[in-house]
Amino acid sequence: MEKQHTHTHGCTHCACNNPVLGILKEELFSPENLGKTKSGNGQPVSQQSETLLISGGTIRPMIGGSTDTVEAIGIANGNVVVTGSHIKVEAYMIKNHPEYHAKKLSGKQTLLPGLIEPHVHIVPTAMMTEWIDLSPFEGQDLKQEYNLPNIGKIINTNLPTNPDYVFLGRGLDPSLMPFVPKNNAAEVVGDTEKELQTITNEVLDGINTDVPLILLSASMHTLYLNTKALHHVFDRSIELRLEYKTVDNYITSTKGQLQESKEMTPALEVVKKQVAAMAANIDDYLTELFQLANSRGVTFMYDAGLNNNFTKVLTSYLATNPELVRTGGALLCSDQKDVDGLGTYTPPTNYNPVYYGHVKVVSDGSNQGLTGYQSTPYLCEPANNIGIFNFPQAGLPPTTIPPNYDTLIKTVVAGKGWPLMVHANGDQAVIFAIDAYQSALAGYRGPELRNRIEHCSLLTADQITEMLQMGVSPSFLIGHVGYWGYAFKEVIFGDKVKMLDLCGSALAAGMRITLHSDNEVSPLGPLRMMEQSITRIMEENTENIEVLNEKECLTPEQALVAVTYDAAWQCYADQWAGSLDTGYLADFVILEEDPLSLTTQSSQYMKMRNIPVLETWLGGVQVYALHPKKVLEQG
Repeated sequence: MEKQHTHTHGCTHCACNNPVLGILKEELFSPENLGKTKSGNGQPVSQQSETLLISGGTIRPMIGGSTDTVEAIGIANGNVVVTGSHIKVEAYMIKNHPEYHAKKLSGKQTLLPGLIEPHVHIVPTAMMTEWIDLSPFEGQDLKQEYNLPNIGKIINTNLPTNPDYVFLGRGLDPSLMPFVPKNNAAEVVGDTEKELQTITNEVLDGINTDVPLILLSASMHTLYLNTKALHHVFDRSIELRLEYKTVDNYITSTKGQLQESKEMTPALEVVKKQVAAMAANIDDYLTELFQLANSRGVTFMYDAGLNNNFTKVLTSYLATNPELVRTGGALLCSDQKDVDGLGTYTPPTNYNPVYYGHVKVVSDGSNQGLTGYQSTPYLCEPANNIGIFNFPQAGLPPTTIPPNYDTLIKTVVAGKGWPLMVHANGDQAVIFAIDAYQSALAGYRGPELRNRIEHCSLLTADQITEMLQMGVSPSFLIGHVGYWGYAFKEVIFGDKVKMLDLCGSALAAGMRITLHSDNEVSPLGPLRMMEQSITRIMEENTENIEVLNEKECLTPEQALVAVTYDAAWQCYADQWAGSLDTGYLADFVILEEDPLSLTTQSSQYMKMRNIPVLETWLGGVQVYALHPKKVLEQG
């Protein structure tokens, strides 16, 4: 079962357990650097919440997960205080909060609870802001032309002016580039002749040979280097000179593909000062990220890979900056030592910024990066590749769950009593996750836990039943369908793609599901995630409209529940978020149009994601407005 971690295309699209910031933690997260990143006057920032009576338009408070509407809602002291008919809400506000202001929605304007991103990576995304964006995305859409020539244009127009700097790019995604001929065929003809683009030093030399290029994959798990960069790194690394002896050996051995911490560390050590300097304005970059989230209706982000350093950065930020987004997350545990050191789990009862709701374990890589752990090989090169399992034990068959992994999961759940999020992309990784949960829960005697499988990409009906019986819920990276579904179907999985993101089947069985972006693997945007779960149209196929497994499409109502009410529940935030019930935080969004009013494919596809977000409110404080704020009418 133990495999050498080398792959043709690299480990893309698994931002969990990101090695980059682990490698650079001493530089980036030193007390000196954390001190430099603080902005403001060092005092906590407080904002005055408004007292409001909101009526008109369409108001869906999602109370109890229902999409029913109410006529009005009352807000005071940062919380919802009343909902219902306009007469009822007005009478309550006059009696209890006579200082209220009236806010009238007009036409199709729609008020919803703030939208939730239940699996993102906040600090890594912010810290890479100054790296040049080489991703396939323009906003929330795929770029019309995403290929090596266009990436080359971006690189060559953004070369560093500092002679001591290398070019640092992020988000490179070979799986969304045009397919290339397989096995040296002259052209792409038929399904068997297609292959994913491979990135090597020679390929990057075709872009630039004079400047060292270091490009980070979308997952932050692979670095791609041109020949100039390989020389640059080798000449400055004693470790590499001792291991490879000559630069030619280094180039031949890696081909410019440095994967995971072992291979990435020497290169990143060489550019460590540059990376740290580019992350110095982390507060500004966090603000930009949160403002982008607000502009897409997001009021809550759940980080799927927190560690002590990330928590320090976020709490330091909140000490001197206004809170724009509620934050919580999962504590990343990489090995048995991390798990053994866990304290006793206490479920969150009241909201506190950057709270811990789960432990996170990353079991495999990514499917589009060809490292999700599979029961059968991928269709594309390299031959016989079944991906990576992160907890291997020598001598075991590939389909036998490693005892050390089983013990790890048992310790988290049965031993320490923590809710768990297991990252599992490949179908064999999902099998292992389910088996490990069954073993752990057999010995668990505490209160019910909201255990999750992250991505949970490839499923069967029987596995859905098993998860339901255990109370384990999936969170789907729905961009797998919309953005990468065509590549999965054509060159990566073939018919196996029918197992991808079985949203409809999971709900039909009685499960609660959520949708996530894994940002910045895919763009922030719950409305876009709703759309992709409703239409399941494969966007990379520009020749025609093709739906991936139509029976798995959600209704608009089901999709809305997944990004509000059930997302809050899955993140242990359902006592204050995901709904605008009485007593809940007044976190809400006002849209120009009701997403549930879009009931046909033509009205939904590439349109639901673009419904204008007019306003976003956090605790009764407006944190985003598309248009200048209007004076409110005195009640």
